Order: sequence, then C-alpha cells, then structure tokens
Amino acid sequence: MNLRRFGNTAVTLFALIAAPSAYATTVTFDALPDYGTALDDYFNTGAFTPYVENGVTVTPTDGLLAWYTAPGLAHMDDSGTDFASGLLFTMATTFDAVSFSLISLGFNFFDEHGPLGETIHVTGFAGGSTVAFADYVMSGDYLDDQSFTLGSGFSALDALLIEIVYPANAPYCDAPCGHFDLDTVVLAPIVPTVPVPPAVAMMGVAGLA
Repeated sequence: MNLRRFGNTAVTLFALIAAPSAYATTVTFDALPDYGTALDDYFNTGAFTPYVENGVTVTPTDGLLAWYTAPGLAHMDDSGTDFASGLLFTMATTFDAVSFSLISLGFNFFDEHGPLGETIHVTGFAGGSTVAFADYVMSGDYLDDQSFTLGSGFSALDALLIEIVYPANAPYCDAPCGHFDLDTVVLAPIVPTVPVPPAVAMMGVAGLA
C-alpha cells in the first residue's frame, strides 16, 4: 500500500483521534415536574429531588426544583418559599460552563429602594475548591429575558452553582423579594484525549514523507 496516497487522510485521522473534544450540552428543564408533584416527592422521600437531563444532574441546595409560572422553567426564589434559591449542576466528566439565561419575575419591594445590587451569584468548583465566581444584576422588570455568558475562568469544572440571593439594599421587601425562572444552562463536557494507536501514528508520519 502506498501510504503517500493517503497522507492527508492519515494526518486528518490522527488529529481527530489525538485532540480532546467538547460539545455543548443544554439543560432546558423541559421535563421538570410542577410544584405540586415536587412537593409530594419531598413529603414521600424527605429529600429534594434532583433533575437529570442530557447527562447533567441538577440538585437543589435548599428547596424544591420545579416549575411554577410556566412549564420548562426552573423557578427560583431568594427567600420565604418552598422553592430552591440555589441549583448545583454536575456531570460524569469535567466541563466548561458556557452560559445561562433566565426570565426575571422582578422584586416585591414595599417602598422605594436604591440601585439594585448583584443578586445572582455563580460559582465554579474544581477538586472541591472554588475556582471561579461571578455576580450579576437581575432585572427588576417583570418577564425580562436575560442571558449571561460565563468567562474563561469557568473551565474544567466539577460543579457549577447558580444562586439567587436576597438583595442587601432591600430593608422593605417581601419574602421572596426577588425571583426568576431559569430557562437554559449551557455546559460543554470535556472529553479526555483518546490514545493514538501506534499504527495510526505511523500512517500520519508516512503520509508526510
């Protein structure tokens, strides 16, 4: 066999096998249970039920993970209800956290307030330690769509935590004060490099000769 004829093919195959790959995985919450179902599960099991979609496990940190205002949206409150204020995302492999989007449900202020602070906290973990952190301002406008792109620091993570926190500058606010519906979360699992068989490596080298 004349390996020169297949040189380009061999080199291409070599590159595909040797290079690590990643592809986007989107959590859309399309199969998320409603509030009543999630509450029944909690009463029956005594635990907050995780949600699994496309290889991603979403675990509520402190409340129910369910939809409330509309199917396919994960409702989150900052205080005072059965709903979670934090959601932890994990996979069977490490991953890059790419972006997330939400629909703001606004704030329940009783009185005038100052400029809204950063009430969305996002934390990236690797090896049990915090490796990335970002704060975002949730819109005070009802049903406002917001999208956030995470920076390069949110790479090679073991877990991603998205939280909504009670605003620090809101002494006259209800509980919950702020809430939103999490719409989509985009993660990119990191696929380990596949060892290149010696025969394939030799084909690549021969093709360059």
